[in-house]
Amino acid sequence: MRNPLIRRIPRELKGDFHKYIVIIIFMVLMIGVISGMYVGHDSMLAAVNEGREKLNLEDGSFELSKRASQSFIEDISTGKRADVRKYFIDKGIKEADKEVEKALEEELNKQVTQAIEENVREMCNAYGITDEEMIKQQIDSAMEESYEEALSEAKESKEYKKAAEDAYKKAHEEVEKKVDEEWDKISDRYELEEEYNPSPVTIYENFYRDAPEDNDGDGDDDATVRLFKSDSLINRAAFIKGREPETNSEIAIDRMHADNVGVELGDSIIVEGKKFEVVGLLSYVDYLTLHESNTDFMFDAFGFDVAMVTPDAFNKLKSRVHFNYAYKYEDRPEDKIQKADYAESFLKALITQTLVYDIEIENYLPEYLRQASNFAPSDIDGDSAATSILCYILIAVIAFIFAIIIGNTIDKEAEVIGTLRASGYSKKELIVHYMTMPIIVTLIGAVIGNVLGYTAFRNVAVNLYYNSYSLPPCHLVWSNTALIKTTIIPLLLMFFINLIVIVRRMQLSPLRFLRHDLTKTRRTKARRLPRWSFIRRFRLRILFQNMPNYLVLIVGVVFIELMLCFAFGLPDSLSHYADEAPDMMFAEYQYMLMDYRDEDDNIIETKEPSAEAFSAKTLLFPRGANALFEGRGSGGDEKVTVYGISENSAYIKLESNLTPGQGYISSAFSEKFGLKKGDRITLSEEYENKSYEFTVSGIVDYDGGIALFMDKESFDTAFDKDKEEFTGFFSHNEITDIDDQSIATVITEEDITKVTVQLNHSMGGFMNVFKYALVVLAAALIYLLAKIIIERNEHSISMVKILGFKNTEIGSLYIIPTAIMVTLFSIIGFAAGYYLMIWIFHVFMLQMDGYFVYYMKPASMILSVLYLLVGYGLVSIVDYIRIKRIPMDVALKNAD
Repeated sequence: MRNPLIRRIPRELKGDFHKYIVIIIFMVLMIGVISGMYVGHDSMLAAVNEGREKLNLEDGSFELSKRASQSFIEDISTGKRADVRKYFIDKGIKEADKEVEKALEEELNKQVTQAIEENVREMCNAYGITDEEMIKQQIDSAMEESYEEALSEAKESKEYKKAAEDAYKKAHEEVEKKVDEEWDKISDRYELEEEYNPSPVTIYENFYRDAPEDNDGDGDDDATVRLFKSDSLINRAAFIKGREPETNSEIAIDRMHADNVGVELGDSIIVEGKKFEVVGLLSYVDYLTLHESNTDFMFDAFGFDVAMVTPDAFNKLKSRVHFNYAYKYEDRPEDKIQKADYAESFLKALITQTLVYDIEIENYLPEYLRQASNFAPSDIDGDSAATSILCYILIAVIAFIFAIIIGNTIDKEAEVIGTLRASGYSKKELIVHYMTMPIIVTLIGAVIGNVLGYTAFRNVAVNLYYNSYSLPPCHLVWSNTALIKTTIIPLLLMFFINLIVIVRRMQLSPLRFLRHDLTKTRRTKARRLPRWSFIRRFRLRILFQNMPNYLVLIVGVVFIELMLCFAFGLPDSLSHYADEAPDMMFAEYQYMLMDYRDEDDNIIETKEPSAEAFSAKTLLFPRGANALFEGRGSGGDEKVTVYGISENSAYIKLESNLTPGQGYISSAFSEKFGLKKGDRITLSEEYENKSYEFTVSGIVDYDGGIALFMDKESFDTAFDKDKEEFTGFFSHNEITDIDDQSIATVITEEDITKVTVQLNHSMGGFMNVFKYALVVLAAALIYLLAKIIIERNEHSISMVKILGFKNTEIGSLYIIPTAIMVTLFSIIGFAAGYYLMIWIFHVFMLQMDGYFVYYMKPASMILSVLYLLVGYGLVSIVDYIRIKRIPMDVALKNAD
């Protein structure tokens, strides 16, 4: 026989469809948004990783001062080092031999000529010839007749051979001595004497030109465009729209740059004074972010572009050709450490081969250190931490909603449950019945949410990434993480929370259900109220009677305010960082050098009066127990910049009595990891099994980065540096007397501002959408909570209607106390949500490299409260309509 209870499910769904629709919407939004973020994250990473193979991403690149010969390509492809010492000795000996031979010839000619002249003069003197003119004629005649014979005899003499042998030997020894002196310097500097394993590679030409770009046709240069040939075999491009250029007047440019500057397919841009039609929007596999230089502090998708032209169009351009070569290892490295070993080995081979072939290295960059190809995947991977935190917050909200809804359902259905129990229905049958509706609603929300998560919301997440980076096209991938965190966990939460609550309530007797006696304790004495007016005392009585409901409400309000603080605080924090970033710099200019010596091995100096040398080194601080998830740094560790500061520095003030092993940490370092004076920290090398211990001697007020400050002498001692070594300069003014080739990067206020401009452009639109989505979720939650309060007071409302109260009077009795409590709770909830958000944001920052504090503008604080109150105002209208619809017979149905 079919269970009659099944018939109640459609009726229950129809009768309480408002509540279930709101729950479904909440579930759909929660599962859809979070699932979409996870699926978009996984889809984009899959596309990036697939593109690395499909588009033939390099393992590294180097730029030379001139085009390499085929023999150079063949030699460097072996990965073997050239015998530089032997090369220079052989070269020196050849040059020395020429000089010795020339000197011997000159000396021999001189001696033979002198001997012939002396013999002629002696003969003339014997014959009494004194006329000088006649003597010279005789000398010339003798030279003509016997010079060659005399010269030949002299060369065959033992004396000449011995002198020549000694001269060549001395010259060769001098060459070897000078070569050894220079070789010792080179080998020490580049550690060329160490044992190594050759890393064979395949070399590809990847030449490019940097040219001015005018993308709006106003005659002014708007950006720098880096042009590559369309027939390149390495570092290929994926096309988002359009196609490759086919004629000399066509060009394909970076998709993100085009979006930023408003260029579309079919538009024209001017490059080097020539008009090109844009026929493609692309994403180069090695330019996922538009870093013009690897030392740029932040990529610039407005002022820099990468593009593709035909080989013929490339050759007709006039800007300088950069002879850039890409390489790929024949044996692929397995991990980051092996990549570092391979790169170091190949660099030494490159140095020795370029010395032998007399070519200068303009640039060398292993791919694993290339920001343009690694910044975006690293940042996308790091987004999983933020998504996880948001997911956990919403799961907690879901658990809270399930708990209060099932409790309210049991209270509302108390008489029905009592009747059914008395009619012979077992506890198991009733448990299954009351579990059915939550499961159905949750499954509906989960199915719709996942469908939207893999479609609409996934596209939102993907578009966010496209708005931030120059990424390739991506296809949908299945995300196990999304399924587990957004569907399975909420389903299990719903199931067990409902099961526990229902099972506990079913332990009550049928009589207690019939009497609606579901509380374990009850007051035996009425609460004494102040001598106020009847209406005010009635409201106060309602307030006390619904205190448990209001306690539930305050928990919900805290959740709402937490979400609103998240929605308002993230963009505010970003804006605050943008405003404060320029003040976080040590100096107006911070120069990082390639080396402290120039090409001529002279120590780099500057005449700029405000310039101050400093040393710097990057180490890793283990996050350890501070991290909840794997971070973006190498191995999940925090990158720490260790500075060696000059004595009496004009930029960073340190105590003069520091000893080796002591240092000051930045305020950002202290706040992020809770470090204080006297603590001991351990910092490690990223690619070596070496670590250093330091004692925190104090804190420097610097929020711009995670840093440790030491005096220069302690720095040199700790890291075994020479006294004259340094890394760069702090300066109040621009330094103009250092060769650009010696400068690795320059950090100015403009670079800091560029970071925030790019982040605002990338995140601004998404954060506004996210803010409104959270407001919708907050409205849904407060609707459910307010609905529960009204439902729990249906009997009382029906009773006062029987006593003759009007709907407006009843509304004022029940809605005004709730409004007062919501107003009070919104302020309390904001304070709780704000400080809880500070803690959550700190936990979130622990998963990321760097640090900045959570911040909310005063206006945002007010708005976060007003949004909730406006939301409650709309809900109050719905509550008033609900109060009007409560019939008077509800009070008469009570079994008591």
